[in-house]
Amino acid sequence: MIIAGAGLAGLLAANMLHYLKPVVYEAQDDIPNNHSAVLRFKESTFGDVCSIPFKEVKLTKAVIPWRNPVADALAYADKNNGVARNNRSITMERDNGVRYIAPANLIESLAGRVRLRLGMPINFAARTIGVGSKPMQIQRNEPIISTIPMSTLMDQLEWPHKDKVQFSHQTGVHVHAKIENCDAYVGLQFPDPALPFSRVSVTGNDLIVEGSDKLDETCLPFVAEALGFKDEQRFTGVSVHRQRYAKINPINDAMRKEFIHWASVAHNIFSLGRFATWRPGLQLDSLVNDVRLIEKWAVNGDLYSLKRNS
Repeated sequence: MIIAGAGLAGLLAANMLHYLKPVVYEAQDDIPNNHSAVLRFKESTFGDVCSIPFKEVKLTKAVIPWRNPVADALAYADKNNGVARNNRSITMERDNGVRYIAPANLIESLAGRVRLRLGMPINFAARTIGVGSKPMQIQRNEPIISTIPMSTLMDQLEWPHKDKVQFSHQTGVHVHAKIENCDAYVGLQFPDPALPFSRVSVTGNDLIVEGSDKLDETCLPFVAEALGFKDEQRFTGVSVHRQRYAKINPINDAMRKEFIHWASVAHNIFSLGRFATWRPGLQLDSLVNDVRLIEKWAVNGDLYSLKRNS
């Protein structure tokens, strides 16, 4: 088994399929860490399958109202994705639920357990690994789990319907800070389109403010007030992180599934992760089940249900 990409999806797959002795090939020279936010999950499954203890906490979520529930839902979706939809992720009622917080060194822990090769890109069309005059050849019958963006894989494999698919995404910014004397687990959503941020999360003493490219540390006085603090003096270690793919927008679902099925059947390449399967609403919790499905298809040869479950 070969895994392309040492992000969270690729490392999870390598840990879950350790009995196959997979090798994870990463094009970058370092382990990528695209998760500038604290990783928290709705279920403990991710940590359970990797034998990594997650912290169980009680999360309180709320919305800072703008106009009315309908206008707020449409504005929140438009603000985050550039398209007004009745986004069900925003509600005018508080949502108190259990969450599971991953340890800060989750990616490093996962990477330390697998066979990892950095600076080794995969050429999917030529089925080769590495750069230089003598790249390593991949056998045609050797399955590959790909976590690279679907658009990139389409280009490399020269999928004949590529021109019919329009990919788009939103860039964004995260502002990070530590909060003195704080141990809370809360989330606030801001549908007001005049504000440069859409969500504020507190995980323990970590503050994360998510928003558009216009977002910077000047938002902190407003955030402090929204959280009930007298001022922003409790925020320390402030940093700003820019995200190239803050949000991805949906594509035609039939075409999306058709490509995943084609890549799997014709090339023995199985897509895993939000960008590889191009599912904007994919939760990290779902990755565990996705790896199990790929194991069923790639290892056990059950391609009957592949198209139905892509």
